[in-house]
Amino acid sequence: MFIDSTSNKIVKHTKKLLERSGRKEFGQFVIEGKRLVLDAIKCGADVSYVLVEQGNVFDLPEGVVCHELSLKAFSSLKTTVNSQGIMAVVNMEKHSEFKATSKDNCLYIYLDGISDPGNMGTIIRTADALDADGIILSENCVDVYNPKVVRSTMASIFNTSVFFDDGKRTVLKQLKSDGFKIASGSLQAEKSLYDIDFKDRCTIVVGNEANGISDEVINLSNELIKIPILGKAESLNAAVACAVMGYEFLRQNL
Repeated sequence: MFIDSTSNKIVKHTKKLLERSGRKEFGQFVIEGKRLVLDAIKCGADVSYVLVEQGNVFDLPEGVVCHELSLKAFSSLKTTVNSQGIMAVVNMEKHSEFKATSKDNCLYIYLDGISDPGNMGTIIRTADALDADGIILSENCVDVYNPKVVRSTMASIFNTSVFFDDGKRTVLKQLKSDGFKIASGSLQAEKSLYDIDFKDRCTIVVGNEANGISDEVINLSNELIKIPILGKAESLNAAVACAVMGYEFLRQNL
């Protein structure tokens, strides 16, 4: 179907999904770019429909619902400067009550107030590379379905289990009760990352970019750890710190 008007119901609905309130209301989010759309389909994401800018041709699998938009209509929706002329609306997975895996050598990554979309996306991509058992977001994290976050994941959001904690830290408390070691990165820690036993069941905690980990989470932690910094930098980027801790877990459990 060709859509010319920005007042078309499909265009108007897609535009609502560019806001967090719209994503929450409809349980859908927008992805943009050829590779991301095709990877989403390849990964088995629940793609509702694809939107293609007039004049572009893409080899989409049979059965994928696709609408062609005029230049004006597509431009009203794109979130990138150099758009590739393709985007899609994806249905979010229905999140059931969290239940930790019972396997050995498992890893969860708990994000305590991560606010930067780029960091969030990179951490999800890192979790995918580590084959982590899931990422858990505190309620004050940036929206994981923000277009910038999704773009930064490089499709890893479709390969990674994402869970959401509440204000009472119910999920984190459950992990601790289930025997998971809660290891939180902190500049005030006395122990080095390389002095910690990461074997078996572990949850790595990464804090807010500006304020670090909250006192409540620190009090729930079994270990506070620091990453050695030999130069003059005060700290590492949150996503980098997550990767360093995650790969130390992987090294010890290989």
